[in-house]
Amino acid sequence: MQFEIRERSRSLWSWVLVNETDEPVLESRRSFPSRAQAMAAALAFSQLVARAGRSLGGGPRQVGFL
Repeated sequence: MQFEIRERSRSLWSWVLVNETDEPVLESRRSFPSRAQAMAAALAFSQLVARAGRSLGGGPRQVGFL
């Protein structure tokens, strides 16, 4: 899968996650005023998903500040 940055209108951008056959899997719910901001949002989302995948192993979540 990969992210694509798409222009919705002349001044709004969004990201779309597409699969191997270029079908949309997920699209950002909000638009961004620049391509760079849409790219940053896609990167941030991908990092959240990666973190969630690492915690998929099970076991209790750690609670606290440290």
